[in-house]
Amino acid sequence: MKKQSLCPCGSGKPQEKCCGNKLQMNVFIQPFTNPEEREEFLKNMAMGSQFHFRQRGHFFYYGKDILSYKREQPANKLRNEFLEVFSSFMTDTLEDTCPPSWKECDSSFWEELIFTHFLHCMKITPQEKETEKFLMQLKNFVRWLDRRVGTSWYGLVNQYANESRSDLKICEHLLNYLFLCDFPRLHQSDFNLELALQKVEYKFDQFAERKDSLFEVTSRIEDTIVLTESNTNRTYYIKGIPRHLIKAGLIMNGSIGRKKGEKVWEWYHTEGIYPNRGRKYIRLNTPELEPTHV
Repeated sequence: MKKQSLCPCGSGKPQEKCCGNKLQMNVFIQPFTNPEEREEFLKNMAMGSQFHFRQRGHFFYYGKDILSYKREQPANKLRNEFLEVFSSFMTDTLEDTCPPSWKECDSSFWEELIFTHFLHCMKITPQEKETEKFLMQLKNFVRWLDRRVGTSWYGLVNQYANESRSDLKICEHLLNYLFLCDFPRLHQSDFNLELALQKVEYKFDQFAERKDSLFEVTSRIEDTIVLTESNTNRTYYIKGIPRHLIKAGLIMNGSIGRKKGEKVWEWYHTEGIYPNRGRKYIRLNTPELEPTHV
């Protein structure tokens, strides 16, 4: 597969169609008035590294609050997993478009976090309990945040959690199924990523036609799934996905292929699975043959 170089500016666009070879970089400077301030900053950096908090986050308003929340229960595994998802939303997905304060994180902020970003970060686990864990931890954090900074987001977030739960579970179940089709020994102790990727590459080479895009599940016809490609509205008939895992309206980001002489297509690489409500927030990147949710 020919992989396209994305622009280093973080836009997700091909380099030749964005900033070209002009690397754009923001530089942050942290002045210290005494050694104690420097020591405290280094401690915060070390704590943030426990949930992969990017350095840039320490220079923004949300950094202190996120670290304070972590500091209350530093060994809480579920809290660390939640903060890894949440902080990546602030520093990676939103980056320079992040709202300037907690009070200005409008409804679309929470909607994108729940219906899109979480699923982009969701891990593949045998238990398939990531949806329940994330929603519970999110509500705990927002309740804490409302008390700390005087916001009133809990009611809205609780509403979104209730509205999203069913669809998120469907997405989680389908995402697990698709990844285990490509990486059946994923949860085994002897799982070999390099070997597994070679098998996926071999499968890729069997297709005479390929399409990488964003698709919407239009309907189900017996054992065939009907997908509509987002840019062209072209219809594709897919076999190999159990119909009970599919719901009309689901958004599937990834790749399909068709062998020479075949009429139907196969789903062969998954970037993400999302509820239809999260579609408007999806930031497309070039699909890579790697298990991004592991």
